[in-house]
Amino acid sequence: MRIVLGVGGGIAAYKACEVASRLTQDGHTVHVVMTETARRFVAPLTFEALTHQPVGVAVDDQPVGPLSHVRLAREAEALVVAPLTADLLSRFAQGRADDLLTAVYLGARCPVIVAPAMETEMWTHPATVRNAERLRADGVVFVGPEAGRLASGASGPGRMADPARIVAAVRRLFVPQDLRGLRILVTAGPTWEFFDPVRLLSNPSTGAMGVALAEAARDRGAVVTLVHGPLRVPVPEGVAACPIVSALDLERVAGELFDAQDVVISAAAVSDFRPARRASEKMKKGDRPSLLWEVVPNPDVLAGLGARKRPDQILVGFAAETSDHVRRAVEKMRAKHVDLMVANRVEAGRGFGPGPAEAWLVWPDGRVEPARGDKTAVAARILDAVRDLHAERAAG
Repeated sequence: MRIVLGVGGGIAAYKACEVASRLTQDGHTVHVVMTETARRFVAPLTFEALTHQPVGVAVDDQPVGPLSHVRLAREAEALVVAPLTADLLSRFAQGRADDLLTAVYLGARCPVIVAPAMETEMWTHPATVRNAERLRADGVVFVGPEAGRLASGASGPGRMADPARIVAAVRRLFVPQDLRGLRILVTAGPTWEFFDPVRLLSNPSTGAMGVALAEAARDRGAVVTLVHGPLRVPVPEGVAACPIVSALDLERVAGELFDAQDVVISAAAVSDFRPARRASEKMKKGDRPSLLWEVVPNPDVLAGLGARKRPDQILVGFAAETSDHVRRAVEKMRAKHVDLMVANRVEAGRGFGPGPAEAWLVWPDGRVEPARGDKTAVAARILDAVRDLHAERAAG
């Protein structure tokens, strides 16, 4: 894709270097257009080295060429402006074309994403608020700003969004919206079952698989709810997050939300057992030479959802196994009344965390398909299967 990256004149311009680098690594052709002030913060040569493309500042710049604002605007498949300063925001809102970047903005008919960066007082000023509302009404997508430390040393809203967030917003532009409008509930992460206030029974799940599914479903247009245990990866933006701790919490929250969903993907790693009793105080090691803790089974959350599933709902389960992956997934699929089971290979150093995944998609009709790669690739394949199942149901 051809992307124009506009860089405004602020200290956050240095972060635009990472945006340019990431977009280029994603395979996009990135043309950087800087304001004159931005050149004082980052040299154009830096962006040329990162993108392997000439950088434009003035309308008549060479080697960008004459009428570059027309050509760049017409050829752009996305315009990303990071940082968007208060001055640049004002000029966009007024429809001015007094430099190359504002001229490209006026001529562009592609999606526009902006990442504001300015002091809190400037961001919250009524004039800036009006200007931002005008751009939003014109279809401009805002990413941020975030709250944090600002150039003045103060803290508050106005900090430019992390480059990863900006790049993620760009990626969403080019993802097919084949799940648009579907209400999808994803469960993710481990559950914690406490013996006492500081000791617990759990598993090594980080929640990476469930978060990857939630992000991918969001990007494909779904309305996503993420019910998650204690995660070791960030909760994605743009999803409704419902944190839980224990299996009983998960059973309650997922049960409350279940009827409103079109699709439920049960990727949480639920502890099979919990302590029969939880001590109210920390048990001291010196109090007794040994301890025996009685445990009781946790509810089977997936089976409970399968028992109440409507014919129009799609239920996807996960079977984390160390051996006989497909056979055991088939057994669980039949017992728990799910529409698709993902057999996930887990063992020391594999399956848990953000690394590679090895899985098999198992359907009730006996089909089995391998799904290997990183969590993002496996999530995409699972959602492809969900899309196909939904289309089959819709067709009758």
